[in-house]
Amino acid sequence: MPHNQTFAQGAWLCMMIACLCVGAGARPVTAEQSEILRVTVGQPTLLSVLRYQNTASLAVSRTGVVAAFYPKPRTGPRYYRTSTDGGVTWGPEMDSPPQLAGGYNSVALRDGGVLKFLCCGSAPMGEAEFHVAPMEGEFKDGWFTLHSMFAWFNDHFTSYEVAPVQVYMPDAVTTKQTHMGVSCWPIFCKGHILQLANGDLLAPMYGVFKGDTKSRVVLSRSSDGGHTWRYHATVAYEPNDPNPELPGQYNGPCEPSIALLPNGQMICVMRTQYAHPPNEYRPIYVSWSDDVGKTWTKPEPTNPHLMTISPTLAVLDNGVVACQYGRPGFHVVFSTDGGHTWRDRVSLSDLPEPLITGQFDMIKVGPNRLAAIGNDGEGTKVWPIEVERVRVSPARTKLTGRVSDQEGVPIVGAQVELGPNRYTADAWMEGPDVDRWGGHTLLNPPELAYWSIAKEKGYPTAETDARGRFEFKSVKRAEYVLTVEADGYAPQWRHINMGLDHRVYAQYFRLKAGRSVRGQVVDQTGEAVGGVCVVLDLTFLPAPYDNYRRHIHADPDGVFHWAIGAPVPDEVTVKVYKRYSGDYEVFEKRLSLAEIERQPIILRRKK
Repeated sequence: MPHNQTFAQGAWLCMMIACLCVGAGARPVTAEQSEILRVTVGQPTLLSVLRYQNTASLAVSRTGVVAAFYPKPRTGPRYYRTSTDGGVTWGPEMDSPPQLAGGYNSVALRDGGVLKFLCCGSAPMGEAEFHVAPMEGEFKDGWFTLHSMFAWFNDHFTSYEVAPVQVYMPDAVTTKQTHMGVSCWPIFCKGHILQLANGDLLAPMYGVFKGDTKSRVVLSRSSDGGHTWRYHATVAYEPNDPNPELPGQYNGPCEPSIALLPNGQMICVMRTQYAHPPNEYRPIYVSWSDDVGKTWTKPEPTNPHLMTISPTLAVLDNGVVACQYGRPGFHVVFSTDGGHTWRDRVSLSDLPEPLITGQFDMIKVGPNRLAAIGNDGEGTKVWPIEVERVRVSPARTKLTGRVSDQEGVPIVGAQVELGPNRYTADAWMEGPDVDRWGGHTLLNPPELAYWSIAKEKGYPTAETDARGRFEFKSVKRAEYVLTVEADGYAPQWRHINMGLDHRVYAQYFRLKAGRSVRGQVVDQTGEAVGGVCVVLDLTFLPAPYDNYRRHIHADPDGVFHWAIGAPVPDEVTVKVYKRYSGDYEVFEKRLSLAEIERQPIILRRKK
């Protein structure tokens, strides 16, 4: 056979094999490719005009029927509608079980029907009333019997039966611990129930055991379809703040959500926040189990930090893990590495508490589809979401940009930093009035704070040329915070997502006159004090802003950063305190900007 004919037949055969591989779903990966997520948020359906609520929830049956439970103005969650197309369209309104108080636990039973948690007692009641109400239950053979109400729906959500269930907890408290943020025995509340391979059910719970000083997260297990439950394991209990360098008030782990990962691991995310003000945050924590939930890794803060409460997990058929959370706002974020890092956040609302609670729900409604329920500024809605994993080439891309002043004149020598992604909203402006939580009026939703460029941290930096242009030639497709500083100008910064299918990204900045200020807070021994509140008066601004204050948090190294637009003051009153801690005195003094930068502020520890 001639050589050229052999070569042609070989090439034809290779081409046919490649086509067959593609047809079979094989997607060969090369070093030149990178994976991105294509997240599509569909048109939401307005369920109710109620804008402030925390009782809307979702459930789905094995046949794919989705139920959305929701309240209306001056009612509890007494209504629900169903969808048979993954939450795109919804049927007529129906009456929900009267016992429903807003519980989120549910599971599609493998043999048919849906089990849904209704309330933590024989009757629904509000959060404040529940905190002090007598506990229902009794001891029997050394086990505490907890009464809760569940509903068993059929697959179409057209009928249901309601009955109390019992949970046996050997170490549960027997009286309300009203001095604590969480006051009672472990309760069903957040997250969805898992059905294991043998048919047993595993449910997340949180509450208090005897001797606890903070809340704990536990699992309970049912072998009879959800009628009786027994303590299975403790996921997390830590009486002391594991990260005191972070701001916010530590409550202990609570509001858990669990999911089963494709590799057989279990994952649990938990709230650790206690304070109600919308500007005091602690991150959600995450833990993993390799033995069906019996033992768990030490909880660690989500990376980047997800703020701040009521997380809900869902694992899609393509392996993507989704997490819904809120306060401030209403967000869904994704992970492609089993929850170790999170990416591609979509925000369905950015409003803070007390405009929205952030205590919402999400559930998987199809192979790679989700439904999320909550509210924005218009009312209570449900959003369909689709998540696709896509490989694109090249794996790296170019980031270019230009920096100018307000008139468009190029700024030469501006420093540009490509820093790591963060979602943390940790800066805001306060007004003089007192809000419902006893603090100062929040004039706008908390925002991503300015962090000054620190070359010692090793993040990529660039400098603008004579035309004000900068360039990063080879940037991994990911999310970043881009920061720009220039002498005589107020810095600017923004979150950017370079994970989209573009070969070149461009960012443009128009800086205003001003400057940056970088200070540090230490104790009397010189040790950094992280997570402190730094409040700076704005009396140098024209009325009415002269009564306002800028509130920012120091980072874990005690460093705080302030971007000031003109007019720039010579000095300001600085107030520094460690909220929720009695270990430090309050510092308040009028300082020049030069003093703030020249030497650390000393926040003295109390003796």
